[in-house]
Amino acid sequence: MKIIVLSDGKPGHYNQSLGIVQRLPACDAHWIDVRFRSKFRDNLLRCLMCLIGWMPLPRSLMHALLRWSCHDDTYVTISDISSADCILSTSSSVAAVNLLLGRIFRAKTVTCRRPSPLGTRDFDLAILPMLSWPRRHRKNACKTVGVPNQILPANLDALKAALAHPDCPRIGVLIGGTDKHEHITEEDAAQLLVLLSAVAEKIGAEVLVTTSRRTPPPVRECLANVLKSAPWCHLFVEPDDCALSATANPYQAILALSELLIVTADSFSMVCEAASSGRPVIVLTLSPSRSREPKRYQVYRYLVERSIVHQCSLHNLAEQVLQLLQEKRRPHPLDDTATAVDAICRLFERAI
Repeated sequence: MKIIVLSDGKPGHYNQSLGIVQRLPACDAHWIDVRFRSKFRDNLLRCLMCLIGWMPLPRSLMHALLRWSCHDDTYVTISDISSADCILSTSSSVAAVNLLLGRIFRAKTVTCRRPSPLGTRDFDLAILPMLSWPRRHRKNACKTVGVPNQILPANLDALKAALAHPDCPRIGVLIGGTDKHEHITEEDAAQLLVLLSAVAEKIGAEVLVTTSRRTPPPVRECLANVLKSAPWCHLFVEPDDCALSATANPYQAILALSELLIVTADSFSMVCEAASSGRPVIVLTLSPSRSREPKRYQVYRYLVERSIVHQCSLHNLAEQVLQLLQEKRRPHPLDDTATAVDAICRLFERAI
């Protein structure tokens, strides 16, 4: 299967597509980094495809739209492709390009998540997490709980063995940032550091911490000032840090080495990755800045009810950490990637 993967350059979207591609059987993947001439042309192409995406379009018109909207290097890369069986994309920005390439190459079109404003109607398959499930039944919808990703418990266990670190309790902390629903403050960070220090000293644990590109700079600075010299912090990783070693990137090393993962609730993709790891997971709710609960909390409740994750605030975090480390029970991991891969394979089986 020759598959063209469209990337908008965002790590969260890239990792969803990569997770699927890595597990597709006999997959010949070609990646295209899609760059638009301007945000205006990106938005206008999306709006235009809302109106005409369902119509048969002349090949010359589709190429004209791509040439007009995409940067020269992107269009040259597209022009060099002679054929494709499937077009895969994650995110709204590249969804219109997905539909155009699907028509040009007569390929199956697959989107991860619901692209705005296009929707999922014109795609052959839409891989939709619970927070985007349609109210009505749609034949082209593949329903997952979270989002596809690269994380597999067996791979993490193998990585842990390869890294060969001394045996001791390890707590991984994945810190996101601010969005329209909630935010992390310097006060939150300071309180989290006090709790982690107390727990680490009480049970002789190591703490491994990573921030994201969305973490506010004052919060990153607050964390760095303490963690870079704290004896109980074995690893502190910021987004642009280099690989930990020749065998692992820092983020996957944290997932592999940790016996327990703490993930801030703002990052749905990081929660899904942690829940796919087979490690106990605490979804940490920090300072709210919302008038109503975001949709992702419906998914978190679903995961809590099935004992895949636990959810708490800073108020009872230390108690929850000690309890889960004492239990030493591995939850059943999410495997939304397998669900997505199976749906793509069935799409092609029906076409034969």
